[in-house]
Order: sequence, then structure tokens, then C-alpha cells
Amino acid sequence: MTGWQFETTVTAQRQDERGHWIALQETQFYAEGGGQPADAGTIAGETVQDVQQIDGVVWHLLERPLDVGIAVTGQVDETSRRDHSIQHTAQHVLTAVLEDRYGIETLSFGIGPEESSLEIGTTSFDWSRVESLERDVQHLIFENRPITVRTLSDGEVDEARLRKPTDRTGLIRIVEIAGLDYNACGGTHVASTGQLGTVHITSVKKVRGNVRLTYVAGTRALRAAQSSRDALRQVHQTLSTTNETVAARVVEERNARIEREKEVKALEARVAKAKVAAFLQEDNYVITHIGKTEAETLTVMIIERIAATGRIAVGANHTAQKLVLMHDGTHDIAIGTFLKRTLDDLGIGRGGGSHKQAQARFESVADLERATMEVVKRLQEGVVSC
Repeated sequence: MTGWQFETTVTAQRQDERGHWIALQETQFYAEGGGQPADAGTIAGETVQDVQQIDGVVWHLLERPLDVGIAVTGQVDETSRRDHSIQHTAQHVLTAVLEDRYGIETLSFGIGPEESSLEIGTTSFDWSRVESLERDVQHLIFENRPITVRTLSDGEVDEARLRKPTDRTGLIRIVEIAGLDYNACGGTHVASTGQLGTVHITSVKKVRGNVRLTYVAGTRALRAAQSSRDALRQVHQTLSTTNETVAARVVEERNARIEREKEVKALEARVAKAKVAAFLQEDNYVITHIGKTEAETLTVMIIERIAATGRIAVGANHTAQKLVLMHDGTHDIAIGTFLKRTLDDLGIGRGGGSHKQAQARFESVADLERATMEVVKRLQEGVVSC
């Protein structure tokens, strides 16, 4: 074996609905496990889509089969392996610091395609503590502590130093970060804490009574910082702000937007009142309103006001491609059932509702108009003739 490329032999194969799985005499591919995704790469030029270990056998998923007994070249994707190693090692450092300095246990861990996450055993973890945690971790990165990986017999493992007790027997793989962590772990890791570059917490969320921290490390952290900088630069250019004034300006814009929304709602109420007054001049049980350019909220407001007068109201909003039906409950017709049956007959739109109101959305304005015409026609035939 040399570097990330190795020569080996196919020893077994099997097939399922996902594709063709092959086993190799020896492999450098890491199988998914312990929160770490499988390695990417190729075998005999075929893309490796997944790697799983079952009953001690490492299986590699390919699109096409390979014959048992043939010699093949395996190539592990170095970029993916290094990224996973950085994210996994960052988890070891975060877990050790959280437990040793904050008294918080790590409950679970996973590496995602963009971010990784830890679920930790605490009910709260605010951003001031996040910043303190990041400083603690960065200090360990600057120290560039060595990370060693050894395979020991169970009798050689210093159980008193283990971060977490293990029930493994026989040969046990121990990962040690000098002066920080001593752990039984089968994942991949970098050679020193300095290779993490930096670790950045991206979000804090409450889950199941605990807290989930998402984080990025290494190149992922660099990309996240660059993305944040680009977004902030666009805000500066749009609002003519600086780092010192941007927060106040954003609050100012938010307050102005809230006031504008209040004004819009007041205007919509006046428009709705005027349109409803005009509709009520019609001597019809079924009143239809078509909103071709107005906001969806205005269409709904108009329909609600018409329905409150005892009429059956039908509203079509072209902007949202949405149909709304409503009455005040004094009519026998179950609007939700009626609308669903009509849409099923037409073979367009998706919707339903309750006895008094229902709604549906459509893929096109043409479908909305067709459904509106049919709904009004059926309602007039069924209600006006009573």
C-alpha cells in the first residue's frame, strides 16, 4: 500500500436493491460508523458509493459488479478523508473541553456534508459560553498537541484514563491527544491539534431537553467565515453601513418594515371593506372574487368578510395560485369535502378543508381558473336552485 492508493483482490460479492457490494482482501476505505461517514473514492475505476462493515467484513458498494479473484486498485479520496478526519478530531477536542472545563457530557455526534453536530447533556448553552468554548479549543489548536493512534490488547489499555469506558475486548484502538484525551475509537484523525486550523460553532439548538451544537472545522470553517464575510459585505453595500453601525441599521430597517406592514394591513382592510360592500349589492348566494395582482392576505380577508354575511364565498388568488372557499356554517354543504371531490374529478390541484372552509393550490394560473369556474358552476347548481 502506498499513500491513498492500494492494490488488493476481490474476495466476495453480493447484490441488493442499492447495487453491487464487494469485499476485498484488504482495504484502506473507512466504513461508516461512530458518527463518521464512509470514505469516498474508487475501486477499479468504479465510484465507491458506500462502505459498511457487517459481521467483521467491510463491504464496498459499486454500481457494477467485480469478479471474485481479480486484482484491483483502490483509491481513497484524500480530500474527503482529510475533511472527515478533521471534523472527527474536532469532536474529540470539543468533547474533552466540554467535559473537563464545563462539566457537560457529549451524548451523540455526527458528521454531515456541510456541518457536524454534538448533542450535549445540558438544558442551556448561551453564546457567551460558545465564545468561551471556542477560545479554549483555539488555545489547544495553537499548542499543536500531538495525536497518537495505537492498537493495544485489552490488558494494555489504561482503563482509568479512558474518556468513556469500552466493552471491547481483544485488540483495542486507542486515540490519544497529549494531555487532553485518551479514547477507544475506530475513526480517522489528524496527527496534531494544529491541523484542525480552527473550530467554529455555527448554531445552538434545544433538542429533547438537551442542546445540539453544530460546528465546522478546518477548510469548512474557512468557507463559513468567507461566506459570512461576503454576506456582511453585501449588507454594508446595501445599507451603507460599517461593522460598528450595521446592527443598529438592521434594527432600524426592521422597525420601519413593521410600521410599513401595519400600514399595508390598514389599507388592505379599507380595500376589503369597499370590495365587500360592492359584492353585497349582488343578489347571489355564491359570490366570487378574483385577485389577479393582490396579495394573498387581501384575498383571504375579502373572502372572510363575504362569508360572514351568510354567503358562500369563492376567492381565487393568481399570485399564490390559490383557491379559497368559505361560508359561516349556516349552509349544509361541507366545503372541504366538496372541494376535494371537485379537484379529484378535474384531476388538478391539491387541497381540502373543513365543513366551513377549504383551500387548494395549483401548478398554474390556468389550472386555478379552470377549477374556479367548475367550483362556482357546481355551487350555483347545488345552492341557488334550493
